[in-house]
Amino acid sequence: MSSQLFTFPLSTISRLLHWESNSFLQTRILHTFRSALLVGASYYAGTLVGFAWTPSGQPNSTFWPANAILLACFLLAPTRIWWTFILAVFPAHMLAQHQAGVPLWTAAGWFASNITEALIGAFCITRLTHSRKIFDHLRGIFTFLIFAVIIAPFITSFLDASVVVITGWGRSYWPLGIERFFTNALAVLAIVPSIMLFRVSGLSWIRTLTVGRCCEVALVAIGTVLTTMVVFGFHGLSAATTPALLYAWVPLLLWATIRYGTGGLSISVLAIALISMRYVTQGREPFPYTSMAQNTLSVQVLLCTIAVPLMFLSAVLADGRRIQASLRLVSGRLIEAQEQERARIGRELHDDVAQRLALVAAEVQQFQSEAPKSFGELRTRTEKLHRDIVHISNIIHALSRELHDARLSYIGLVAAARGLCREVAERHNIDVDFKHDSFPESVPSEASLSVFRVLQETLNNAVKHSGAPRVEVQLRKAGDVIHLTVSDTGKGFDPNGTMKEAGLGLSNMQERLRLVNGDLVIVSEPQRGTTIQARVPFTPEDGSAKIAS
Repeated sequence: MSSQLFTFPLSTISRLLHWESNSFLQTRILHTFRSALLVGASYYAGTLVGFAWTPSGQPNSTFWPANAILLACFLLAPTRIWWTFILAVFPAHMLAQHQAGVPLWTAAGWFASNITEALIGAFCITRLTHSRKIFDHLRGIFTFLIFAVIIAPFITSFLDASVVVITGWGRSYWPLGIERFFTNALAVLAIVPSIMLFRVSGLSWIRTLTVGRCCEVALVAIGTVLTTMVVFGFHGLSAATTPALLYAWVPLLLWATIRYGTGGLSISVLAIALISMRYVTQGREPFPYTSMAQNTLSVQVLLCTIAVPLMFLSAVLADGRRIQASLRLVSGRLIEAQEQERARIGRELHDDVAQRLALVAAEVQQFQSEAPKSFGELRTRTEKLHRDIVHISNIIHALSRELHDARLSYIGLVAAARGLCREVAERHNIDVDFKHDSFPESVPSEASLSVFRVLQETLNNAVKHSGAPRVEVQLRKAGDVIHLTVSDTGKGFDPNGTMKEAGLGLSNMQERLRLVNGDLVIVSEPQRGTTIQARVPFTPEDGSAKIAS
């Protein structure tokens, strides 16, 4: 009977866990299936747009969104489900090509080149940077431009051209390859950032829109569309007679870049590309004395040339905004840390030093009112007063040393660090093993103070939070860098979570090291101990500034 009582709940829990596991798997499969269908439908729509923007009798489109859409989907999705996107895209591609009258082998060759372009760009980007944050910093923008805009389209565009020539769909291999390269590159510049930034932060950005912001967005959009229509669709004007007209939308692109970053830029470029290429396919060329292919190439090159530096500008502006936000955060944390330190010193003085001084004053007052009855009593009471005064002096001395340790100026970094480790070990009854080797004879004062303060903060954190009975400290010089390593086998922590939640001590260490061009590396996991490494460049000082070590 007792065995049945235990068996029933265990079997029930097992079935529930199995059901939850199956439910999670089914949800995951359903989500992947829906994503693949959405990718296939988007690719099909992009292919139809590409054919709609293809001049009559020409093998090349003036704007081809399908490859860029697939690349953006690859960058947004985990690598493990890319194959599902390829499977979903294949029937969409073949259907759209068949509806456009493209021969079977030409369509198959284009499918291979389109997939290859998206895979090359997505694979290289995901291996070199965080794919969802490539437009947040200069390195991501540079990686995107090199692999997604230049290398991948360059390789596959000439593959496309060879398919066209081999299957008899077109002629002139090199002109076709160059035309397809700029067509695909422009589509990637205009579409990939738009899709990715909208997917990552579009909804949150929309929620923060105010009435004034909406009016500004509408003004930029209407201005961009109207300017493009005037430049390309107005019969009384011509870029052949007034070339400056082709740059009429540059102020609007600058406005969109400065106010809305890469997303605003790419959407504006997308609108300009669609409108201008539509006019070109209808025969309203900006340069009436050249061929349609030359007009198309001229506009594509112009848009790419303008978009690339503006994309770098948006990354620089984003970096500047992040630096300002970081400085505000650091300033707030430093002020908070200063107030906490003042509060701690105030508590130490009030709760410890002031109380002990009050006891000494009471003892002296009692000494004055009641004379000792014997020499032995006099000696005992004076010895007690002496011990109390010495203890108060030691407390004040320790507080002053925490505020400014003069030992660095007299005995050097190594001896001061060794003394600090010994004091911490004696005060908190733990084992602090200090080692040093290959250390220079002199250390610059700023570097010496930074390393010492980092050691102070690290030992303080180890005593308070790690619970480890032993801490290892190593101070050494390797090449032109001073290395401080503090490790323990205590509780450990999550460095990222600690930095986000509070992390005042860690932030102080990082900022202090940054002032001397140093850096801080924190390696820690819960229940697996902590290792903190501080690295500071070593630059010898003149004799007047040397510190004996």
